[in-house]
Amino acid sequence: MLRRRAALLLLAALLAAPAGAQPWSPERPVRLIVPFAPGGSQDILGRLFAEALRDILGQQVVVDNRGGAGGIVGAEAVARAAPDGHTLLLATAGQTTIAKALGRRLPYDPLTDLLPVVQLVDSPVALVVAPGSGITTAAELVARARAARPPLAYASTGVGTNTHLIMEDLAARMGFEATHVPYRGAAAAFNDLVAGRVPMMFVSVPSVLGAQPGQLRVLGVTSRERFPALPEVPTLIEAGIEGFEASIWTGIALPAGTPPPVVARWREAFVQALGTELVRSRIGVLGATPVGGTTEAFAALLREDYERWRRVAAPLDIPLD
Repeated sequence: MLRRRAALLLLAALLAAPAGAQPWSPERPVRLIVPFAPGGSQDILGRLFAEALRDILGQQVVVDNRGGAGGIVGAEAVARAAPDGHTLLLATAGQTTIAKALGRRLPYDPLTDLLPVVQLVDSPVALVVAPGSGITTAAELVARARAARPPLAYASTGVGTNTHLIMEDLAARMGFEATHVPYRGAAAAFNDLVAGRVPMMFVSVPSVLGAQPGQLRVLGVTSRERFPALPEVPTLIEAGIEGFEASIWTGIALPAGTPPPVVARWREAFVQALGTELVRSRIGVLGATPVGGTTEAFAALLREDYERWRRVAAPLDIPLD
């Protein structure tokens, strides 16, 4: 009751603030919670935006790494934080839409306890095969997978991850079975693919960009249009897999109950950051493209993403927790 009253008082004060004003205390640092350990691509992305925001807002933005349970630990910290604009989540599907779609036992509801602010970037993944597989196109891979007895194996970066569910979605749409071989992270999966111990997988674009010539064969990317850093690689749609798109998105979320002016100001700040030379000059190296857009568009993406992965996961026997 006290929390609700405080939120109402804060909302009344913020509605009276001049347009474009910073509707949270500039004396307090802002925490951008990255729900992964330091050093990974999401951590690098979070620190890049924190640097850009410091110049835009004139206020310290502290990256707070809260890794654990596939990002759930960090997301819970934001869901339980005060809705005053000082705690934000660098959100991905792993701790939001996918976690809920799989039916994981969560200490928060990603669709009601977190408030979408803006989508920052979109990153396609690439369908790759071992260089010695003899497969040169996505159509050849689908034909071989349909005929394979026993089913072809595929690597992923873990049970219930994007790379797991995207391959299962592809298999269901194209009418083949495949044996899932999960790994604890991208490096081990990529190494076994290169060595030919597993014939195929979906990998991130940075993994493709960082590969040595001849290490793998890239059959297609999952974006609607060709990825600028890989202009010679067709999309899977171009390769004959009609309508197939998938991405690893990253956005910003706040605790539910955050007043609309605070949400609007944060959206504005992150859109400004996306337009800076600092962000635009580095974002391509992370295999990402800037998005921005409205809060409503990001909310719609979350709903669509949840429904997609719920349908994909429903027939699968995915171990939880």
